[in-house]
Amino acid sequence: MVFAAAVVVAIALALVWPDKRMISRDIGCGNVSPARAKDICQALSESMEWTWMGHAIISPGWRVTWNALRQVYCREGTNAADLPVLERLKLGSDWRLQDGADGLIRLVGSASGRPTEPENSIFNPANPQYILKGGCAPGR
Repeated sequence: MVFAAAVVVAIALALVWPDKRMISRDIGCGNVSPARAKDICQALSESMEWTWMGHAIISPGWRVTWNALRQVYCREGTNAADLPVLERLKLGSDWRLQDGADGLIRLVGSASGRPTEPENSIFNPANPQYILKGGCAPGR
């Protein structure tokens, strides 16, 4: 009975134990250049949040969340001049860096006043859940 319980616990832990890359905030910023790209990468890394999510399986780890995107966008003053840098970051080796860069690109587009996102997207200012709703107010 104790052995069976131990096996069940071991299997459960194996299924939810995070991938070794996911337990780290290292998204490859050490290999990023120029300086602006490194600054944005580092800001994304520092803003990641520990989450438990997944589709078919539970997958815990550090991720760039919507809140993290807002923080980086506002704190770094991300704008259209950063688009070439963000496009380069989308080619990074870590999917979290790629997703973060893509989210920032979408935020820059939505903040330009000419959103291309559908109205049900959190990247569209017409959506009540818009990431930048309330702007870049201090404390957000």
